[in-house]
Formats: sequence, C-alpha cells, structure tokens
Amino acid sequence: SVCGPPPPQVAKMNERLVEASGQFKKKQPKGTIDVWWLFDDGGLTLLIPYILTTRKKWKDSKLRIFIAGQLGRSEIDKEEMKSLLHKFRIKCSDITVIDDIHVKPHNDRLKKLEDIIEPFRLHEGSKGRDHAEGMQKEYPWKITDAELSSFEEKTNLQVRLNELLHEYSKSANLIVVSMPIARKGSISDFLYMAWLDILTKDLPPTLLIRGNHKSVLTFYS
Repeated sequence: SVCGPPPPQVAKMNERLVEASGQFKKKQPKGTIDVWWLFDDGGLTLLIPYILTTRKKWKDSKLRIFIAGQLGRSEIDKEEMKSLLHKFRIKCSDITVIDDIHVKPHNDRLKKLEDIIEPFRLHEGSKGRDHAEGMQKEYPWKITDAELSSFEEKTNLQVRLNELLHEYSKSANLIVVSMPIARKGSISDFLYMAWLDILTKDLPPTLLIRGNHKSVLTFYS
C-alpha cells in the first residue's frame, strides 16, 4: 500500500502543496501585506513584512497595519501607532484599530473549532471520578473538559480573530499575524494546533510570527 498510488484526496493535497510552494517564487501582484500586530513582541512581526516590501517581488505590495485597541480610544491608538511607525521609519498605507477583538465569535465558527477537536477530546466530565481518572491515565494526550474550560477565553480569541481576518484581510496577498503563545506543559498539543488551524482557516497565505520581546527595531538617533 505504501508503494501504490496515493488516495485521490491525498493526491489533490499534494498538487495544492506543490502549487503553493512556488507561489512566492514569482513577482507578487499589486495588493497588500496585512500585518496584525496584536502584541508587543519586540517588533519582529512588524520588521519582517516591512523587509519583504523592500524586495523586488513584493515592491508592489503595500503594508496595512491592524492593531488591537480599546473602545473610545481608537483615534488615540491610531495616532500613537502612526508616531511609532514614523520613528521606526516604516511606511504603511493604512492603520486600522480593532476595538471589538474580544467579542464572542459566532456560533457557526465555534462549531467549526468543536468539529476540529472532537476526535481528540476526552469528555471525562460526563464520567464518574474513578472512570475519568482512568481515562486520563490511558489517554494523557487528549484534550480534557477542564483544559477547554481553562482556555475558553484564549480559544474564543483565535476563533474571533479568524472572523476579523475574513472581514478585513480576505483579499490580501499575505497576512502576517501574531502567533498565540503556548508554554510547554501548559496546554495539550492538539488544542494548540487547533488554535492555529482555526486562526488561519480559509484565508490567503498566512505567516505566524512571535518575537521574544527583544527589540529588533531602532529609533531615529
């Protein structure tokens, strides 16, 4: 079976991967690189897309910056970001402040996430204590009900971000977005990968970046 032809769905996936791998080898059309700088990570999420725009293949792509803001402070947040970009000598075509980033996502998108993680859930909450403990020992890699409850806010945030990315960046040449942090041992592998999956679902090419809080940008001297 290993030496035989791959199933049709795998063959189709391979064709898409080959096509995608060559996408950035050619000059990019006029459009935008949408940068969703949601956390101050030292500036890496800003620096890399800016460097891209200085290269020949990306010179027709303009930067658009999206930042998280607070209700009633949108204009202030926008002006502060303009000033920061000026000091960093980074040119952009537009700055958008998103002040409803923490709104609960729609139920249909939450359902998509539930479908993704369903095969990897333990569902120990519906079992007796002894049975639940036995299941956790037998399947330590599965997503527990307690873990889902603990990370409910962060999980909803990834789903909400996908909604916003569809609303604002569906036609971008490239999306650059801050990668969610997951400290080792604090979250199961499958839940974290589900975050990344739902965050980037059905979007243009998306680059996930997270700096280590060490500044990579310099001000005017």
